[in-house]
Amino acid sequence: MNILCTLRSGVVLPVLMLLVGAFMLGSATPTVSYAQDIPVPVQLHVVLLKKVFSLSKTLQGKQIKVVIVFSDASSIVKDEALNGFIAIGIQATACKMPQLAREADDADVVYIAPGVSGAQKFCEDHSILTITGMPSLIETGKSTVAIGVEAGKPKVFINLARAKAEKQEFSSDLFKVAKIFQ
Repeated sequence: MNILCTLRSGVVLPVLMLLVGAFMLGSATPTVSYAQDIPVPVQLHVVLLKKVFSLSKTLQGKQIKVVIVFSDASSIVKDEALNGFIAIGIQATACKMPQLAREADDADVVYIAPGVSGAQKFCEDHSILTITGMPSLIETGKSTVAIGVEAGKPKVFINLARAKAEKQEFSSDLFKVAKIFQ
């Protein structure tokens, strides 16, 4: 009953993160080679990223297209993210860095997989939101949004300088539940 009241009152993201996080963290393991880089399983963080999209003023009303940029070493993460986004109804494709300009020409979002660098300038120039499952990229200003862990629970991380560079705007509701980096 309390969950339904919370959902009705508009506090969906924290409840979603708590429920999904409690279920997934107990039952899934991040990709082994990137367990430290990606603290929240890919299948879970793509669901949370979809909620972030709904709180993006820049993406509201759009049929969102995500391009996953990956390296040979992160092809498993790419597969998990691609399958995850498609399973939740988000159009997604994948490419390696040299093909990014061609593949992401009409993209709204670029998902940065482990082992990839150099996507930031392209995304900044084309006002494309960068997302990732690696909180370290938020801390270093290489991505705008990541799903990380704080106090043992999934948490949205946002780099405000990066968001500004990519011309992204978010609802104040997102800032209430996110960890903000300058």
